[in-house]
Amino acid sequence: MGLKDLFKDVTDLAKDSIDSIQADLALKKEEQERLRADMEQRVKSFTDTLMEQLLKPIEPAPNPFINSSDDVIVSFTKNFFEKLLLPANSSSATKIDMHPYEDKVIKTVLKNFPTYSLQEKFLFQFKDSKGQIVLLTTNNLYFKVIFPENHSFFAVGSVPKEKIYDITINSADEQFKILINNITLITTPVDEVEKFDTLTLTEYLYRIKNNDLAISDDQANVFIQSKLDQTTSEIVKTFLTPDEKIIYFAWGLDNPGSKKFLTCTDKKIILYDRDLSDKKCFDYDEILSLTTKPSTVSFLDLSLTLGMNPNETEIKTADIIETISFLFSREAEYLVQIYQEHKIKDSVKKDEETSSKQQEESFYTQQPSAPDEDPIAMIEKLSVLKEKGIITEEEFNQKKQELLAKL
Repeated sequence: MGLKDLFKDVTDLAKDSIDSIQADLALKKEEQERLRADMEQRVKSFTDTLMEQLLKPIEPAPNPFINSSDDVIVSFTKNFFEKLLLPANSSSATKIDMHPYEDKVIKTVLKNFPTYSLQEKFLFQFKDSKGQIVLLTTNNLYFKVIFPENHSFFAVGSVPKEKIYDITINSADEQFKILINNITLITTPVDEVEKFDTLTLTEYLYRIKNNDLAISDDQANVFIQSKLDQTTSEIVKTFLTPDEKIIYFAWGLDNPGSKKFLTCTDKKIILYDRDLSDKKCFDYDEILSLTTKPSTVSFLDLSLTLGMNPNETEIKTADIIETISFLFSREAEYLVQIYQEHKIKDSVKKDEETSSKQQEESFYTQQPSAPDEDPIAMIEKLSVLKEKGIITEEEFNQKKQELLAKL
């Protein structure tokens, strides 16, 4: 056999081998596609069964879970986010996203739920470490849950808001569970969900179900303290006078283990450093300005996550300028909002006190016996001042008798 024939035989053998390999690959690909199609069909059957359970009629028909208008529930959610979710929270550790900060998750939402409409209002989303999601909007409840037979596949669906009558949290037996219409959708190890997430989501769902949408400072004070660990809670209590309420709390650089933290009450702002046992207090009425700007810190480049880029917040009083470098933008913006609200309250209070003082001074400088002053009209004015507590009952009766004597 010549060299030419030998080369041809080797070439033919190699071609046969390649053809055989390609045929095997084609068979494997065909088998993989068959298996995937079979798995997708089983996932679809699982999803359909889950939807049937979620939509199963109940007699008598219960009230829908959300009984408020879209505008009301969106406004409440924003208020809840600021007053109860944001304080003592960690943006990097939380599994909850809530209105109005949906922009950072909207791309993921559209990817996971193609039927999601940008016209509906995002309320809250819970997403665990396995990729399971429950998303509530003003129109629907969306879900993405693991397929029990194969955790690489998910059941995805949505239920109209009108068909949702209950959403609850159960954190017993070492498992954190979200139940929709008494059907368990998400199960995740309880130690993978932060305490503040469990407390916050439970409170939010309870308030919606019971249409309890007003959040008082007293309620915020109690709830914020419940989110703190015992050691921190005891430290914070030393900052407070008997009638003082906590309205905001922020960990240093979003870390619940931070040695630095900020506390806002209804009277002041407190900065605390655990390492130094150092406390700095600023009453709202002594602060001349409170401003915030992006931080120059470069090693914490978190700007791609909305609300998590570091900021430098400046508190200016008549005596000092204090710079806070451990707040993220979302926290710093809310701190400025709190300050501005309390400055307005202080201003209104001072105006009212000035007005009352001027009315009192005006009364005592007036000449009630002047011929152009009607005694009856003066008695009516005196009555108003008495009701406001500006003059006493005794003073009112004395002046009243003097005026009646003029008739």
